[in-house]
Amino acid sequence: MSLYSTNNDIDHEKRILESILSQQIDGVIIEPTKSAFSNPNINYFLNLERSNIPYIMINAFYDELEPLCLMMDDEKGGFLQTEHLIKNGHKNIIGFFKTDDRQGVKRMKGYIKAHRKHRLAINPTNIVTYYSEEKKLKPVGALEELLSAQTDLPTGIVCYNDELALVLLDVLRQKNLKVPEDISIVGYDDSFLAEASEVKLTTIKHPKNDLGEGAAKMIVELVEKSNRPTKDTPSVESVIYEPELVVRKSTKKL
Repeated sequence: MSLYSTNNDIDHEKRILESILSQQIDGVIIEPTKSAFSNPNINYFLNLERSNIPYIMINAFYDELEPLCLMMDDEKGGFLQTEHLIKNGHKNIIGFFKTDDRQGVKRMKGYIKAHRKHRLAINPTNIVTYYSEEKKLKPVGALEELLSAQTDLPTGIVCYNDELALVLLDVLRQKNLKVPEDISIVGYDDSFLAEASEVKLTTIKHPKNDLGEGAAKMIVELVEKSNRPTKDTPSVESVIYEPELVVRKSTKKL
């Protein structure tokens, strides 16, 4: 077994795929790189197919390939994040979404869908999008700017993930704003970070272990199927996991 990290970089992905194709690999589990964009490395995946090397994708997939995948319903996850705040009386909600990945685009769609369902207007400045390379600076700068406004301060924040939520918590502290007394915040992933801060995050649970175990079982099944093809072999299908809201201490009813 070999493990590689692309760091969400297309060139890194290319080098890794070249390395994989030069080895005797039985199967590959892939998390797509910048999955919201058209991928310039598609030919490498076609080479995997021509070489009869099965592969599956997790968390997202490339539209051009339509592969087997295991992923969350991220649109519903973004919807649940936002609706939780709306049902607790929040109307001025900022959403932060990393949009070079399909997950962020879908979560943003869920954020918009929740506003539409509850007939709430969205201030265009309340949707903050950023790419992977901007994640350390752009969300922080955007939140500082929004909080510097003299009127109509936001009461809720929807975050792309728990990691970002903790970064934004620091910004709120610097502005002497308390969570959830002054502003509520919702994360995503239910990672260990959700309980690492003094404010325990309300967040969306990600099926990390189940997804990893499911991906391992699926690729083994595909490898065995390619080695011993028979007419009775059951077909393998993609898996979509349902998101679940975990309510903790970072949100409150207005």
